[in-house]
Amino acid sequence: MGAVALTAVALGLVAQSLFAISLTTASIGVAVVVMLASLLAPTEPNRLPLRFLPPLVLLPVVLFAFWYFITMAFGHFGIGPILFHMEYGTRANGVVGAFLQQWIFELGSCVLLIAGVWMIAAVDHRFRKFDRVLVAPLLLLNPFTFATLEYVGDAQAASEQLIQSRFVDTAELPAPGGKRPNLIHVFLESSEATLGEGSGFGDVLAPLAPFAARGIELGNLHEAALTNWTLAGQVAAHCGTPLMPLGLVSTNSFHVLDRSFLPAATCLADLLSRDGYRTTFMKAAPLGFAGTDKFAASRGWTNRLGFPELRPDFPLGGNEWGLDDEDVYAAAEREIARMDRSGEPWAISVTNIGGHAPRGFVSRSCRGRPTVARLADPTLRAFRCTHELLAEMLTRLEQGGYLDDTIVVVQSDHLAMRNTIYRQLQNHERRNLFFAFGPGVEPEVIDRDMTLMDIYPTLLDLMGYAPAHGRGGIGLSAFSPGQTLVEEHGLDGLDRAIYADTELRNRLWAIGPDV
Repeated sequence: MGAVALTAVALGLVAQSLFAISLTTASIGVAVVVMLASLLAPTEPNRLPLRFLPPLVLLPVVLFAFWYFITMAFGHFGIGPILFHMEYGTRANGVVGAFLQQWIFELGSCVLLIAGVWMIAAVDHRFRKFDRVLVAPLLLLNPFTFATLEYVGDAQAASEQLIQSRFVDTAELPAPGGKRPNLIHVFLESSEATLGEGSGFGDVLAPLAPFAARGIELGNLHEAALTNWTLAGQVAAHCGTPLMPLGLVSTNSFHVLDRSFLPAATCLADLLSRDGYRTTFMKAAPLGFAGTDKFAASRGWTNRLGFPELRPDFPLGGNEWGLDDEDVYAAAEREIARMDRSGEPWAISVTNIGGHAPRGFVSRSCRGRPTVARLADPTLRAFRCTHELLAEMLTRLEQGGYLDDTIVVVQSDHLAMRNTIYRQLQNHERRNLFFAFGPGVEPEVIDRDMTLMDIYPTLLDLMGYAPAHGRGGIGLSAFSPGQTLVEEHGLDGLDRAIYADTELRNRLWAIGPDV
């Protein structure tokens, strides 16, 4: 009975967190399971020897536990992001250990579930009779199996040329004439336009509203497949493509991984560095995490600064993921001043960490601010803090004259993953945040259906490159009269096409018979 009780408790914890049921309801369910198990207990003692070898049904149980843990931690289970992180690794700054600590409840539930099933198999002779019989149905009804089959099915779909046929290489775009603007491009970790919907999120976006009103806002920015983690969002916005993983089966043949990141792609910094810009890629977290360093080094960012490079100048504060937001913004100001003294045009990409799931990180200087402290939820406090700090940085830069000839872009890196306000966010039509202002940018709210990949040609337009027909990568500029892929095919259709188009993946990674 102890093994049954342990398994029932684990299932109750899983159900309580997965379906947002009350702890009381979960407890009642556990009690019912234990009572039924006691009624069905064998009337004669188990005469078979204890068996501690893992039962066959442990395989679907482990797969389910993995699906549950990823779903709870990130809000969704995606094979693509998992494959990418397996290829590029996650070792940097101890973030994996910190991540597991943040989700210790869910991790513990998984361990209890696996241990409970294993213990039942060891002590109950009836379980052994049905062990092999249960494996197939538990695998077929497993959400891990559903997600995997969906991914594989999409990858074999007949529409595999849909986005490849729309791909436009921007490598030959001529440099703009006349005075070229500088660029400040800020990626806000997990912040999204949904935070401005209704009263449930307070006024966390209010500090940025005056800046958003000065230029264009994209009001209907969807999240497409393989653009839904930080580096993928940056690749989408800077290169106009999803970040398509190479997969597990053929990874060993992809020796290009050691040479370059997306070697056949042309991204924003490729063009800017070609045309005489000083370029800096800055991130609060270590660049070595999940391939960011390879992307920045391969795609035109000549100066690359992450946590290890910035930490000596900011020894105070910080968190398990990297620098406090106030420090990364201070570092950005210093870098902008340094580049501006050269007299050459410059571009900087800055990524903060404050809004990171599950609770966010409130910078030191925000902890005594009434505008932050009055918010009850820790994630909302973190968002309000980082938005205030960014607004203050932009104000100081404007007062210093650095924005006179500068396009400023502020956007989400991706929609928020599972955090303390995740269920509230899920009650809305979630959209990513994007606004841009600067010389020549007229105030306008553009509500057409777009994705992060459409940001790339939009940036090219803002920077004066005028891509042909408004196209770059597989994106379409917000200023173009054509149809974006999501307008043409819907988000579900676009997602399926992204998973299916192995030809585009091979093209971007320069994979083929001659490589």
